[in-house]
Amino acid sequence: MLCVMATLCTSHSFAQQLNTDDYKFFNHMSAGVSLGLDGIGIEIAAPLTYNFAVRTGYTFMPKFKYTDDLDLTNKDGSLSGAFLEEKVDLEGTLNKNDFKLLFDWYPFKNSSFHATAGFYVGSSTVVKIRNKKAFLKEGYWGNSGIEFGDPTLGPEYRYTMISDQEGNVRAEIKANSFKPYVGIGFGRAVPKKRVGVQFDCGVQFWGTPKVLTHMNYVDRNTGEVVTRYEKIKRNRILNEKKDYQDIKDGIGTIQKIGVYPVLTLRINGRIF
Repeated sequence: MLCVMATLCTSHSFAQQLNTDDYKFFNHMSAGVSLGLDGIGIEIAAPLTYNFAVRTGYTFMPKFKYTDDLDLTNKDGSLSGAFLEEKVDLEGTLNKNDFKLLFDWYPFKNSSFHATAGFYVGSSTVVKIRNKKAFLKEGYWGNSGIEFGDPTLGPEYRYTMISDQEGNVRAEIKANSFKPYVGIGFGRAVPKKRVGVQFDCGVQFWGTPKVLTHMNYVDRNTGEVVTRYEKIKRNRILNEKKDYQDIKDGIGTIQKIGVYPVLTLRINGRIF
């Protein structure tokens, strides 16, 4: 796409420039590539009138990974089970990709300034967290994991991030899959010349993010031991060790991020 745009820039046969009357309902189309905080993107756009345009496309983030180790206290599946110390290597993988539909409004006749509204929609999972290898010793697989509660307070205060049969624990950071967007910027989605640059600044509203995992605990309503894939509640983390308090603080920070900032630079080439 960049090579095609470069060719268009150097071609004398594309010297035509659109004026105000040339922008009519879907009578032109452009294609663009972008780079920004919403990821790497491709999109197509068309005018609705001179003052309005519509854009649709796809954005994705490379699968960035972050690793860290964590000292854990693990126990077997029984409420009075044995405890052992383990160190686990965790890996978090970014998982952000969306389709988008945006509408640009150009309020001033001789300016490319625009206001934008629309939405992104894609995967609700923003980050996937996995241990890099099975960390539980034989005999503890499938029924033990990270102890969040305080066993000294009784069975109802024991919450374990449960493992699978191979000793793996997984968690996810999730937000809304539907993310409304508002922003402002400069540049036309369908440029007056054959090639144009567009800059956008805005925010995605993706709700209150949450951290989910498989939790094993005593249901206070029924008294039964249950395993559910659900949100980790900060008030369940009663362990005073620094690693656990870091998890508690991290969840608190994540829950405060209700909007995601978007800064994007885009190169648009008019197809016709």
